[in-house]
Amino acid sequence: MNGIYWKNTSELDSKSFICGYCGEKISSNVGYYLTDWSSSGKPNKRGYIYICHNCNYPTYIDWNNQVPMYKYGKSFSEKIFPDEKTFHLYDEVRNCYKASAFSSCVLSARKLLMHIAVDCGAEEGKKFIEYVDFLDKNNYIPKNCKSWVDIIRNKGNEATHEIVIFNETDAKQIINFLEIIINVIYAMQYQANLYLSEE
Repeated sequence: MNGIYWKNTSELDSKSFICGYCGEKISSNVGYYLTDWSSSGKPNKRGYIYICHNCNYPTYIDWNNQVPMYKYGKSFSEKIFPDEKTFHLYDEVRNCYKASAFSSCVLSARKLLMHIAVDCGAEEGKKFIEYVDFLDKNNYIPKNCKSWVDIIRNKGNEATHEIVIFNETDAKQIINFLEIIINVIYAMQYQANLYLSEE
């Protein structure tokens, strides 16, 4: 708990959301509401500012938006990556999602997949599809995730060569795929190395 407290808050309808500041999934009923007056003379609640009970920071929520958004995807330790570039690229993908920059999120994820393939031994200067094929043919993509390969190929191709605006679902799909790849290539190996070093 930090030293920030809000005064004159209202008791609101309880709302569950992921806080864009601390990343915790919470349910809050403390905050403020934005209102206007209807033709009947009664106030209409149009938007809400909920206070996170974990970090005490405010989140604005209306019918369609949350500000700030949260980082989607698993948070990995920097320790599992062979270099800080890979860690920062993954964090950049998640920050694009947080900023609701979903097309940028997909493009950054594409760049990260290329970087991961090079980490795994692929040559630099190849096309995106060649990097995805490299990861697939060299068994870095688990067998039961093969259907994702075509999804990622298509998303990467659309992001580069077509005038396409990606949405939140597109961004979530590619982040989910990245989580699998990062777990398989980096996290599992890191855990195995820790285990072996303790024997």
